Amino acid sequence: MLSAVIGGLVATTPAQAQLKDPPPEVRRQQVQTDQQERLQALTRRGRLDAYRQLVDANKAAASTAGTSRDAAIDLAALGLTASEVNALRRNNTDLFDIAHRFFEGTTTTPSEQMLLADTVVIARATQVQTGKARVDGFLSEIPFTVVKPLKGTRAAGDVILVPRNSGPLGNGSEEVDFSDIRFTPDKTYLLVLSKNWYEQYVALRKKQPESHFTALPYLAYEVSTTGALLPGPRPALSGIAPKDLKSIEAELNASRDAPRTKIPRKI
Repeated sequence: MLSAVIGGLVATTPAQAQLKDPPPEVRRQQVQTDQQERLQALTRRGRLDAYRQLVDANKAAASTAGTSRDAAIDLAALGLTASEVNALRRNNTDLFDIAHRFFEGTTTTPSEQMLLADTVVIARATQVQTGKARVDGFLSEIPFTVVKPLKGTRAAGDVILVPRNSGPLGNGSEEVDFSDIRFTPDKTYLLVLSKNWYEQYVALRKKQPESHFTALPYLAYEVSTTGALLPGPRPALSGIAPKDLKSIEAELNASRDAPRTKIPRKI
């Protein structure tokens, strides 16, 4: 169901197939099949209990059952929990609403996308790596060396791999996916990432995740030598763009403190 652009992983439908909507019964069956496949991926990842707890946590929410179930699947896929949903809800931040808008491709701000991310780092890009035998279905990767961690489990000096759909196919030809983010080696970036979404995406394809820490990007901003954030290579499509690293760190500190003190600002 993902229609937001995440790491170039959006499946598109031929234009002629979009000219006429399928009948309601066909749409309903498509939704059920899609949800079932995503639940099976959660099961393979050991996240089904988290999904059930999220459904229970949202029973009192004013949303349709179908939308609520979709958002619960997506939140479980992203590694989020019912306790996190409840804590943020007490501060008027609804992760169910954010996840629904994010995966529908409608308006989500940078700060909201950082709430859905499990990893936010300042990191330096290296050259695209190809030719490695992979088990996750991707064709290449870009290693990033963490300069400073802002959210998640990574430390300075750790290497994070960002996978790509572009790369050699093994028969002498090359696959080129123009939606892959174009990073420049040796430049420094602010990366808003999800290791959990990478694992869910791989599980949906019935593949295995790579053993090294690998994550898919939501947002990517080049960092200038002064700490200012340049517009790209993957800025948010809505909301006010963050101006510098100080504003990002303040935003993340606010979201960490939110269950105890205040509502996260929107940047």
